[in-house]
Amino acid sequence: MSDIPLSTPTYEPGSSITVTSTNQFDNQSDFKDYILSALHQVKEYHEFVFIDVPSSWGEAVLQLIDESIPSRKSYNTITHTLRIRVVFTWIHDCVQGWLTKQLVEWLLNGDITREEELLLHPGVGTTLHFTTGPYSGSRKEPDLFFQVNDHILPTLVVECGWSDSKGRIYDDMNLLLVGGNGSIKIVIIVKWAKLRGSRVSGTVELFMRDRNDIPILKQIEIRIFEAFSSMFYLLIAWYLYIQTVFPRPTTTNLQRLEIRRGDLFGDALLAGRNRNDILYLDVERLRDHATRSLRFMNLVPA
Repeated sequence: MSDIPLSTPTYEPGSSITVTSTNQFDNQSDFKDYILSALHQVKEYHEFVFIDVPSSWGEAVLQLIDESIPSRKSYNTITHTLRIRVVFTWIHDCVQGWLTKQLVEWLLNGDITREEELLLHPGVGTTLHFTTGPYSGSRKEPDLFFQVNDHILPTLVVECGWSDSKGRIYDDMNLLLVGGNGSIKIVIIVKWAKLRGSRVSGTVELFMRDRNDIPILKQIEIRIFEAFSSMFYLLIAWYLYIQTVFPRPTTTNLQRLEIRRGDLFGDALLAGRNRNDILYLDVERLRDHATRSLRFMNLVPA
């Protein structure tokens, strides 16, 4: 996508993302003025992406915007990318209702205790600071997260966005899992794509770190034993953890994401609780919340 002209920042309603290199700016002051001018023109959801951003410039802009414009922002010290998202839509925030109500269902179903429920604190758009490791100096304001009591970094983070920003969403996923230095256990990415006829498709993905601390799309190993003519057959199936939200799959199987109790509660896991217990995130509930949100935007599920 072409950059916004430097002389007169403009916003094109038909586009949801603008990518601009800071190499075209002579100094930090011009860069800050440009961003403020562009942000004040936006009347609907838009994602501004600035590349080649020096750390000092990124820090200055984040402080400036914090004081003046409601937004969700991230600065990645590895990619030197600054992302600013403004004027959020119903579909971006549907994940909040999905997971906060899932927490209530866990409690009502006895999957978690009242004491465990009191440990979990949801947050939206709060600035996370990364102070150690390769992402030191980075910041991120997630769409939703679960934080455990006095732990400053969350254990579970959810990012939601349109498919045309998926590359940057994955950069943020790496920032969270690697920059979190083991504190952030789970990152869920919900992606939407606009299709013809006001239709929207969607997927949800779950990422964790592997044994080598490398972020991966979670996999599950399923062993199925079948007895036939006194012989046993072992079938090992690997399922990439990508679930389709829209279009609704034709299968009647339950669509669920699985997380371990120990990953959700981290170091705050209560004594006597099994860290390998599985807690389920119901994709059908996400579908319900998303359908409702799309209706408010005059859009329909694919």
